[in-house]
Amino acid sequence: MTDAYPDPRAVDTAGDDAAAPAVPRAPPLFVDAEGAARWVKALPVTDVRAACDDVLDQFGALAAIDLQPRERARVAEVLRHQVAFLHTELARRYAGKPQPAVERDRVAADQAIALWQGLWEQYSACLKPLLEGDAELASVKAKLLQRGIHVGKQLLLAYGLARRVPPAVLWQELHAYYRLVELLGCAATAVTDPLMPNGVGISCYSTYSHALLLGLADPCAMSVKQIQLADRWLEMWARKVHPGVATRDTDGPVILVDLDAAAGAALVAAAPAEPSASKRFAYTDKLATSVRGRLKRLQTGANPAELQLGHDCSVEQCGTLLAYLEARWHQPLRPGVAAAPASLALCSGGLDAAFFRVGGRTFDRRGPLRPFGHQSAKHLATLDALSGYDRGRDEAQRTWAWERWEGADDGQEATLARKEAAHYRWHLEQLVVVDDGKRVRAGYVTRVAQGDRDELALTLRFWPAAPAALVVRPVSGALSDEPPMPALLLAETADDKACLILPPGSFNPGRALRAIEGGPERRFRMLRLMQRGADFERVGFEQQPR
Repeated sequence: MTDAYPDPRAVDTAGDDAAAPAVPRAPPLFVDAEGAARWVKALPVTDVRAACDDVLDQFGALAAIDLQPRERARVAEVLRHQVAFLHTELARRYAGKPQPAVERDRVAADQAIALWQGLWEQYSACLKPLLEGDAELASVKAKLLQRGIHVGKQLLLAYGLARRVPPAVLWQELHAYYRLVELLGCAATAVTDPLMPNGVGISCYSTYSHALLLGLADPCAMSVKQIQLADRWLEMWARKVHPGVATRDTDGPVILVDLDAAAGAALVAAAPAEPSASKRFAYTDKLATSVRGRLKRLQTGANPAELQLGHDCSVEQCGTLLAYLEARWHQPLRPGVAAAPASLALCSGGLDAAFFRVGGRTFDRRGPLRPFGHQSAKHLATLDALSGYDRGRDEAQRTWAWERWEGADDGQEATLARKEAAHYRWHLEQLVVVDDGKRVRAGYVTRVAQGDRDELALTLRFWPAAPAALVVRPVSGALSDEPPMPALLLAETADDKACLILPPGSFNPGRALRAIEGGPERRFRMLRLMQRGADFERVGFEQQPR
């Protein structure tokens, strides 16, 4: 396999006057499965980073020696369980973190990827002997290839959790594994896999389909919880999608795979009339039955556990994810409004930042009904009580600076990229205000992906109405003095009802709010929570008479 995944412990020596002499690699501490099991049992895991370094050292040592292919496969099977455990621990540190990642998160993600890559190389070292007819491997060819494809799928998972775009070489190698599966005629041979406890009918083709469907779901646009649930559900559902060379008449979409391509599968409306020999086709009708059937039963009162969706997810979580997966797996993209090239200025930082950029002034948390303290009164006196003075403007301009992004914008959604160092760190469902030079819009982040050469990509979705900044105060008892809150008001449009954008935790059905700045006094009564973002809540309301 191509070494496309650098060891995170490597030191860049480029530019040295003389190359340092190669340091002989120490021999591995074990050369058989029994020795590997004893070593793993004695490996201290209280220091996860050190344990990862130890495992990576052994992968490097094993790759440098000649080992009987069957024994190498047995050793890899033992180490696979340890890699899975260490990845779980590392994922707690890096999964779903804002991008660009800080050093601690980046190192943890690098280690997780390097672990799976080191393990993949052990399985791949057995492929040449398998093709050459090694008698000891012939009886376990299906298991060996399924394990290799599973490790590739785990690499996709690790990249998705790290909000990184999988490199082209990963897909190329997964496709190469499946070519070999077809060549050896073991695509549908049943195997067992203790790392897939929910798996039903596991085989090489189902594990490959698992990877393809996970890629189609686009983990960079999913939360960590959604990625984990989708991966678990695919252990049960992936066998319903079988890539093959045959095409058939169908009214539904087709999953198209090109084994010569450097990308995963694509969902298309119909198969090409004259496909090349490298094309494979899979049909989604059985998978659609599973997804849509469960979605319908959730809507009629069934609970996730009885639908085999799990005990650790709510009806709302399952319904949202099933609807998303149904769109990704069964609804090919249709031509819409053409996106125009765009250069957009972005600002993020929660409701305070949005209030400042939309309203042109900073939000004063003291509120107009709170008495000024001695220092505030003295400060205003020195300014001769100038009207319109905003004491926080200069700091706000620095903290919530505009950040320039390039890409395409169709009015409802923007796909943007940036190579320069980012002022903000970006995550899913993050409130964002955008200035295109003609108008200011508000929306939220729907996808974050770190690509090659440190390019960061975002997808934003905009609310149709122009935002207006308000200061609101909860209406309560006469003796209560609740603090004011910043808010954005989005008026009703043909595409959406009127709503308020409020700080997290603000929603309470029936709770009343009073606008105390930003126009004439108005009262709003909260009706429903329309969207819960990472740093905001979008709330439907009815306006009450004063």
